[in-house]
Amino acid sequence: MLSLVATQRQKLSTYAITILTHQRHRLFQRTETADLMIATLFRYRDQRKFALHAFAVMPDHLHVLITPAIDQSTARCVQLIKGGFSFAVRALFPGEVWHSGYHEHRVRDAADMAAQKQYIANNPVRKNYPDYPHVHTRYVDLIDATPGAEAPIL
Repeated sequence: MLSLVATQRQKLSTYAITILTHQRHRLFQRTETADLMIATLFRYRDQRKFALHAFAVMPDHLHVLITPAIDQSTARCVQLIKGGFSFAVRALFPGEVWHSGYHEHRVRDAADMAAQKQYIANNPVRKNYPDYPHVHTRYVDLIDATPGAEAPIL
């Protein structure tokens, strides 16, 4: 018999996640869809499904640095992000939205956390989008503080 009780993790872990659009379609090149993606991230963050530490919405992919809530798996958080956005964008874009799967990296320590934030911040420059408007790392710890750090100063 399967148990329907959700498993709680023993401790919080932070993950750097990369999600690609279907066939690398430049879906987020339009400000309207990029803003909708950002609103989706903040909706689930505000529902306390995860803490959001940094993100970059690039034309054809998304980088997020999150700490899932103790009762949420990383896979469930990705499902919320992908599914929530797909549902919301249907009126604007009726096609396939996401590449199947995603890449995740569990952040090991403070140095790794700093490296992941720097990677997200530098991604637009590496991809020749130095002024891309949908990178939110300049005020990263004003989103949600790094686990173990002081609360953000707002």
